[in-house]
Amino acid sequence: MISGDTNELKVTFEFTKPNSSGESASSELAPTIINSVEATSLDSAINLMNTYVSKEINLSHCKAIVISESLAASGISKLLYSLMNKVQIRPDTNIIISKCFAKDFIQNTQPNLENLVAKYYEIAPVSSEYTGYTVNATIGDFFNQFSCQTCQPTATLRCY
Repeated sequence: MISGDTNELKVTFEFTKPNSSGESASSELAPTIINSVEATSLDSAINLMNTYVSKEINLSHCKAIVISESLAASGISKLLYSLMNKVQIRPDTNIIISKCFAKDFIQNTQPNLENLVAKYYEIAPVSSEYTGYTVNATIGDFFNQFSCQTCQPTATLRCY
């Protein structure tokens, strides 16, 4: 998500094409759809996306939320509360702050060892358990640290 040109937010969605995971060979990357909309809120962006996507967007399978560094620097408390009020967003969803625009980050992420993009976003941050090079920053932990007056919220900072 980034600050949009005409509205408050520019939200980019990435999802695997329906029924594509079974059609392709197991070694091929499943094809994805990447679309962006500009809206005044996250809920408005989801409603706009639902108007021209053949399926209803359900965020219960969301594995990562990517926020541009410029949006994070301008303040994300309203967005964060909106995300946490959504029952569909799981507290173990990873939160990533991108030095580039979120859309550029999503388009340039090429999982080499996973054929499903969702699996990549689910597994990549957990590599902290055996490498120590990353942190497993979830939205639940981020929100708890954000709400605490003596804590500093941490998220994964990445760029492609």
